[in-house]
Amino acid sequence: MGTFLVALFFIPNFRWFEHNGNNSFTIFLYGEQIGVVSSEKHADELLMKARKALAARSNSLVMLEPMDYTVNGEEAVFRKNDTDKEIIRNMTEVMQTHTKKARRTAYTMKVRGITVNMANADEIKELLQRAIEKYDPDNTYEVVMEKDADRDLNVLTASIRKKSPEEADEPAIGGAEMILSEADKACTEAYDLGFDDYTLGLQSMGLSQTIEVVEASVSADELMSTEEAFALLTEEQATMQTYEVQSGDTLSAISLKLNIPMETIVAMNSEYMDSVNSTIHIGQTLVITVPEPELAVEWVNREHYSETYEADVKYVDNDEWFTTQQQILQQPQAGYRELIADIHYSNDEEVSRDIIKQDVLMEAVPKIIERGTKIPPTFIWPLSGGRISSYFGRRRSPTAGASTYHKGLDIATPTGSAVYASSGGVVSSAGWQGGYGYAVVIRHPDGHSTRYGHLSKILVSVGQSVAQGQTIARSGSTGVSTGPHLHFEVIENGVQVDPLGFLR
Repeated sequence: MGTFLVALFFIPNFRWFEHNGNNSFTIFLYGEQIGVVSSEKHADELLMKARKALAARSNSLVMLEPMDYTVNGEEAVFRKNDTDKEIIRNMTEVMQTHTKKARRTAYTMKVRGITVNMANADEIKELLQRAIEKYDPDNTYEVVMEKDADRDLNVLTASIRKKSPEEADEPAIGGAEMILSEADKACTEAYDLGFDDYTLGLQSMGLSQTIEVVEASVSADELMSTEEAFALLTEEQATMQTYEVQSGDTLSAISLKLNIPMETIVAMNSEYMDSVNSTIHIGQTLVITVPEPELAVEWVNREHYSETYEADVKYVDNDEWFTTQQQILQQPQAGYRELIADIHYSNDEEVSRDIIKQDVLMEAVPKIIERGTKIPPTFIWPLSGGRISSYFGRRRSPTAGASTYHKGLDIATPTGSAVYASSGGVVSSAGWQGGYGYAVVIRHPDGHSTRYGHLSKILVSVGQSVAQGQTIARSGSTGVSTGPHLHFEVIENGVQVDPLGFLR
């Protein structure tokens, strides 16, 4: 026991217990326990040293979040204090995580969904100037930054203007050349200009959107270099757009046209497409992503060239035909012409062409098409209710003898349900038709036919005219069938096609 008491006197930082109030103080900084010292005053001194140590680590002003610092005292027996070095290190590490980033004045520019922060307005001007230089090899245009007088805040607006001849890298024009240039620009009819009289090359430049630059306060790590900002604004970003399905479109054709994988198109339209074999319809709107840069430079280039060209198609209306009918009366033949055109670009993408002058060297022969004007008959759902149990196209054979390529729609419905003529026409067949069981075929005025199969009872006869919606039969499960349903087909030029493309 005596040996133990003697040893206590040699333990570092050990204080013999005395009943004289608080003698142990625990430091908390930003909610974290830092260590234990012998007095509150000593804790304050260590905090000051820690702040100096933190400041010494940085070359700029260090700002802390509002200080959350407490020292809790207590009367303790046999409690070891932490060393000054440990406490200063702990304080410095905790304060490091609660420093406020130094802020500075900068200039912020937003282009669509991208924001860039630059050290000054000249850097933004340099950035935009670099973007237009790609399309201005003669250095005839420049970016200007002008203060918006209508705004209370310090807002600059960026625009592009043509330099004066003295500023540009191109020679000044004068005399007869200037007269021709002015006549060219005015497009007056007073001069019959030849091809050599037009000034070719860059005609105008602009930005596709209003570019506003505002003064802002940002942290140092939010600033960008000109190189970083240029890459961000000019690299292609995935932009959401839509595509409307046109006549003749297939998913593979759309994929090739837009250079987007079919699987990507399906994934973006998964609410109504489940695979690359999904059916698409004319007028259907597909969501797609198109890669394009955020910053768009619009420019117009005047060019002189020759080309083959096609004449506009001419149509001859036939009031006795349906709009689904047409016939080619004359095949086209390409012509050849020399022309001058203003070509409008958005970055590298051609947008449109305005022909300024042309000389037709060989006239194009137009394609002439005779087309019908009568609105074709409509097709309605052939049952009151029912649900589709098998779609048109490839499938597993539901029963022995059934086809693995389904040529119509199967609509599940109880036996005896009324079957309606989907469209008006003349009954061309009514009776037993092999695997179809009892079936009815109706020929419609536009040349289409509809077939209604697996019937339990037929209510019409061959040669009879029927109206759209008229009851022609009762549903059943005759022929090769797995249960009560109606098999419904649409036949076009002797070939079954998907009925869903016709039904309202």
